[in-house]
Amino acid sequence: MAPPPAGVEAVCAAVIKSTLTQPHNHHHLLAASPSLLAAVLHRLSPLPSTALAFFRSLPPPHPLDASLALLRLLAPHPRHHPTARSLLRDLSLRHPLSSPLFLPSLLADPHLPSWLLLLLSQSARPHDALRVFDHMRAREVVPDAHASSALLTALAKSRMTATARKVFDQMTRAGVAMNTHVYNAMLHVCLKAGDAALAESLMTRMDAAGVPLDRFSFNTVIALYCRKGMQYEAMCVRERMENQGVKADVVTWNSLIHGLCKERRVKEASQLLREMAMEGVAPDHVTYTTLVDGYCRAGDLEEAVKLRGEMEAMGMLPGVATYNAILRKLCEDGKMKEVNVLLNEMDERKVQADHVTCNTLINAYCKRGDMTSALKVKRRMMESGLQLDQFTYKALVHGFCKAKELDEAKEALFEMMGAGFSPNYSVLSWIVDGLCNKNNAVAVLAIPDELMKRGFPPDKAVYRSLIRRLCKKGFIDLAGNVFNEMQGKGLEADCLVYATLACAYLTAGKPVAALDILNEMAKKQLYITPQIYNCMCTSYADEKGSLNMLWVHAIERGLITKNKSSCKFAGDGVLQFQTKQCRCDQKKTWEGRSGCLRLDYEFLRLRGAASRTWIIFMATHEHYS
Repeated sequence: MAPPPAGVEAVCAAVIKSTLTQPHNHHHLLAASPSLLAAVLHRLSPLPSTALAFFRSLPPPHPLDASLALLRLLAPHPRHHPTARSLLRDLSLRHPLSSPLFLPSLLADPHLPSWLLLLLSQSARPHDALRVFDHMRAREVVPDAHASSALLTALAKSRMTATARKVFDQMTRAGVAMNTHVYNAMLHVCLKAGDAALAESLMTRMDAAGVPLDRFSFNTVIALYCRKGMQYEAMCVRERMENQGVKADVVTWNSLIHGLCKERRVKEASQLLREMAMEGVAPDHVTYTTLVDGYCRAGDLEEAVKLRGEMEAMGMLPGVATYNAILRKLCEDGKMKEVNVLLNEMDERKVQADHVTCNTLINAYCKRGDMTSALKVKRRMMESGLQLDQFTYKALVHGFCKAKELDEAKEALFEMMGAGFSPNYSVLSWIVDGLCNKNNAVAVLAIPDELMKRGFPPDKAVYRSLIRRLCKKGFIDLAGNVFNEMQGKGLEADCLVYATLACAYLTAGKPVAALDILNEMAKKQLYITPQIYNCMCTSYADEKGSLNMLWVHAIERGLITKNKSSCKFAGDGVLQFQTKQCRCDQKKTWEGRSGCLRLDYEFLRLRGAASRTWIIFMATHEHYS
């Protein structure tokens, strides 16, 4: 029910006359009727300062309707925008403002939707921000450039790059004012996605629209090129940067140096360090640490130590990342005495070891079979408050297996799973190999039960790893037992399990069993994807005869699939598949060529040719020529 006009007028008059500084006679009335408070604020809209003072004089909590009314009252007045945005931020933390229940009342104002979109994006709430953006788009409300760039940045930070690209296209169609900041946010998305082609397209659009590229734009594109190994393109962007009068800063140089070091071109990276100094840009910790790490990876420890001395001479004490680079190289070379000297130096200089330091040491000791020292580092790591990560546990499992201490290896596995990390194929393979090497392959069958007793019910991934490794070791009957146990527990085997078993049966000279497996795959409509194909080719690279037989039988049953291409078995031992025109590494065209069966996707590199052609290969059981 609407409040009586007389009551509203009386409260407004009292507010204007400042009578509410006494024991607030109207507070009980306002508390009992939130709609009255909203109505009073609406009537006070010509006097925003008075309305704000009145609102603040009321004891919290303030009704939501009144808070929204105050927001709409303050929004048209620029001097009150900071207060309005602060109020909106507080409301967004307490109420789901992005829901359809509240959004309609906010979308009518020209400022509030963009403010809310900005706040949610900056608060790392991209999904809520997307809902606001979708409602704005449906109501044809165009967000401002600041809110738009914040949304794209939030999506990039959340690795929602595909969504960001879609949102950017929608912003373009909606008429968002595309300035440098919006384009920079989208270039940041390209960096996260590793999409150099899109970044180039955006730069072209900026040039065509007359939107200037700033230092952030250039640095983002240079970092992207360097990350993709496109060092020449990165240098070209730096040259353009200079031609347009944008001075390269330390971030620019660090990206270029990092790109060269990644490609082991450390001499060229050192030359950039000298050029950097000539340009008047002082190197920082990142510059020297990148070069130290580059020289260590290139095997030049002497030059790395020399650079560290140069770094110290310039007044920059090496941090933990610098020490880690040198420690890793010393561990790789087995120079454990020098490692201890460097660790003592870190202690003297109060440089705190981190996860990388500890994992490097644990991995080095495990590779040497010195599990006592590895466990000592693990204990110190835990005492210092560092949490063990997946790499730590993997190194320990590998070390115990190498030392033939399989019970300890399984304990490390259980501890790993207890910490919330799932063992991958390598971890379980080490344990299976250790048991097989001890002529105790039957013990592999007990691993699922041991996991169950420890409170870790084995999932499909565990069974898959056990089956794959047993097949690789030639224990096909044991693999079949694990497969039957897996199915008995209601876990459905995937295509990789079936393909592995079929290939193992073919290798063992049991074609009937292999065909039964493939027929069951066909019945369950399980298809061999390019990823599974590549996995099988890697695992059975030394069993190409069995692989060729597997592919022929799989094609006959329609089990081979490829993205964006079709495949068929033409009979008479000829395999045909349709794809874009391809070239091999030797840059020869392979059109209509007859040869051995070759489904290797690394061999057939798609070059983006417009025409499509039939590539014909002879399906034989011979090794590749």
